[in-house]
Amino acid sequence: MIRMYTGSFFTCYNLSMATHTSKALAFFPSDCGIRLIEYPVDPLQEDEILVRITRVALTRRDRQLLADPETMTPEGGDFIIPGHIAVGKVVETGSLVRDFQPGDVVVPTIRRDCNRCIDARSDLCPHPEYYTDSGLRGAHGFAREFLTIRSRYLIRIPPHLESLALLLTPLSLAEKAHQEAVQVTKRYNFFCYHTSEEIPPHALVVGMGPVGIMTVFLLSLYNNRLTVFCRRESDDTRSGIFKPLDLEYINTSWVPTERLERAGYSFSQLFETTGDPSLVFRIMPFMAPNSVTVLMDAPGRATLDESIEIPAARLVARMVMGNQVIIGSIKAGRDAFESGVKHLSELADLYGDSLSALLTHSFPLEEYHRLLSLTTRDTIIPVLEMV
Repeated sequence: MIRMYTGSFFTCYNLSMATHTSKALAFFPSDCGIRLIEYPVDPLQEDEILVRITRVALTRRDRQLLADPETMTPEGGDFIIPGHIAVGKVVETGSLVRDFQPGDVVVPTIRRDCNRCIDARSDLCPHPEYYTDSGLRGAHGFAREFLTIRSRYLIRIPPHLESLALLLTPLSLAEKAHQEAVQVTKRYNFFCYHTSEEIPPHALVVGMGPVGIMTVFLLSLYNNRLTVFCRRESDDTRSGIFKPLDLEYINTSWVPTERLERAGYSFSQLFETTGDPSLVFRIMPFMAPNSVTVLMDAPGRATLDESIEIPAARLVARMVMGNQVIIGSIKAGRDAFESGVKHLSELADLYGDSLSALLTHSFPLEEYHRLLSLTTRDTIIPVLEMV
């Protein structure tokens, strides 16, 4: 018997019974069907934790997956449970688990490695045929009532951050990208005898999805001058979230990047979060000498075969002569999630209301179809309430 934590009381469930199931949202790529199913709850192993999922975010990436007939399902299955961003509470722990206890608020990480890497850096695994991404690629996600998971894939959240815990996953991607950018820029100390003082990094963030927004908030905690490129008015709902921050916001629909290049804009750190390949090459001229650009999203399947024309020789010459670096960064490891908890606490103290505004819609699991039908531009992070 397992004692099931439900907030103010415990209910008993016999999870040793093979018939025990929980509700789950399932996507069947063969006919692009989406429906609720009863999914088995895996028996708890000694190094695992049983989690009651309380909230799941279904972002634009999830909703694209739920319309893609080529979505990779878990091996041997014909469906995938979506949702790669979730928060829940620990129900029960295996006998070898020491760092968690019932009632803990937790966030699951996305990537699952092959258990062969010595350092367990699943986010840098060089063998895509071995790892899976929960809810996105080859592994079930978190849009289900209960989850049995190894403790290494859970991050504990302080109780006062529970309402913002869904922001930790996009923040973790920003953490990883920023850490990698800092490692590159450490080779140059930003001091020159031709200037009277140290020059703080001027950072550019391109895009205003959840990852782009959390990247901006993270960089606001550092000594960065901040500029945001986006195709939105500066006073709409999404961009209005940045009002408490000291930054420059540029709507590239009204001000073309070519004009900004002629105006002399340049940045020491650039974070591209849209996955738009044409936009990637349009921002390369904004790279200052010794700068780094971090690409934080990949082109969608529909754009993989598109061709674009670029001034290749000029861009390569700038990179070589300017000692510039372009790197890709996606899926965060445990270290990025843990640093994200610390920074999420700081950001909650400074900008709690703005962060709460990112969670724009909320629906019970049974009304998932309402969430999936959202088309408004004000939709940032819609949420399924699982309890």
